[in-house]
Amino acid sequence: MLKLEAGRIVDDLANRIINTISPTKLVVGLSGGADSTLVLLVARRVQELNPDFSVLAVHCIHGLDADDPIWLTHCITLCNRVGVRLLTPKLNIVYGFGRSPEEVSRSERYNALIKNIKDGGVLLLGHQADDQVESFFLSLKRGSGPYGLSGMRYYLNDERGCIIRPLLELTKAQVIDVIEALGYSHVFDISNTYLKFERNFIRLKVLPLLRERFKGVDNAVLRSQKLCSYEHDLAERYTKEIFFKQYDKDSQSFDFENLDLNDLPLLTSLVRMFVKTKEVMPPEFTIVNEIISLMKGSPDQDGRISLERCSVRRFRNRIYLVEDTIMPDKGIYEIKSGESIKLGDYLYTLKGDDMKGSYLLDFTYSGSKVIKPVNRNHSREIKKLFTEYEIPVFRRRALPLVIEKESNEVLLFANLAKTRDIRLRLEIELTKK
Repeated sequence: MLKLEAGRIVDDLANRIINTISPTKLVVGLSGGADSTLVLLVARRVQELNPDFSVLAVHCIHGLDADDPIWLTHCITLCNRVGVRLLTPKLNIVYGFGRSPEEVSRSERYNALIKNIKDGGVLLLGHQADDQVESFFLSLKRGSGPYGLSGMRYYLNDERGCIIRPLLELTKAQVIDVIEALGYSHVFDISNTYLKFERNFIRLKVLPLLRERFKGVDNAVLRSQKLCSYEHDLAERYTKEIFFKQYDKDSQSFDFENLDLNDLPLLTSLVRMFVKTKEVMPPEFTIVNEIISLMKGSPDQDGRISLERCSVRRFRNRIYLVEDTIMPDKGIYEIKSGESIKLGDYLYTLKGDDMKGSYLLDFTYSGSKVIKPVNRNHSREIKKLFTEYEIPVFRRRALPLVIEKESNEVLLFANLAKTRDIRLRLEIELTKK
């Protein structure tokens, strides 16, 4: 490839980024391999074409490979040459408990990269067309649906932030041709030859056989991925109309009372959409089926389906996404008006009282305790009030009674009800992020 043609490709890639997003910080995940090297050159070209963009490279040090210093030195030299600032965070790779070093490394690397766009910016990653084809077969092996089979998107904006993969239209061979034509080198990762990794096995063993037998199989896979993405996006348009009528963002719950639980295609799509409000990746089909079984079961069952970041729980005709949190220890804690106290993963703040003095947060009460909320004719047991206010069982332990210390009188039932007409309220905030 001639240098002029390589420069034209870089310009096309840079201009597509400029036409996709407004000027911002471009954070490049830089390993030092061919793909991330080209992404860095593209980002730098974006900045040359529009100086309102800035560029930051991030090279994560995993600490698991003796060649780490070689990669680091290469990235430092490369960034100095192109005039880009480089960050080199050291990852804390702790594996075991069913998680491999590769899985933990990937997760920690993503976390380190995403950290740099939390306050604004776009993450640029170096996945290319060969990665797309490999991902298709990995997804097929896992039994993924249309979303998983559709592969990676050029532009993605979700709870992690904004991610762009500018090289998805180029093959690995084309990437290498471009950077070499421009006079740049890259480091080869020897771990890419290890067949113990699923992706390497597909790349080195499966795909060569398919390409030998079926000419053009890569283009066929890429075409299938695009069709899968179209069908997934079309299905989501229909599902969203129903989903947002049933979804409550504040309680992170989904009401399925009026849904046909035998309509498995619709239910599957709704459950996957619900889980994705909290999880990065869509749930596996087996997990979806477990959640549907939970929805079809008895309203009184206390099922729990564990996901990566949270769990799915049920209360009445709703399912909830529940984070694992540390509940306050059973006990009685003193608090003054205007003060805050942290108990477990919860922060309790007492506000709005004209009276001075001390109050107690009581977590020792039983459900059979009787209180009388303001404007009620009769007293009720707390366990009946929990049901009336639709408080799920798994959230009740975080809700205390607020008692006036001097008189030992119950003033508030958590932040749900008052038992006396006073200007006092309890704010409860989950502090775990």
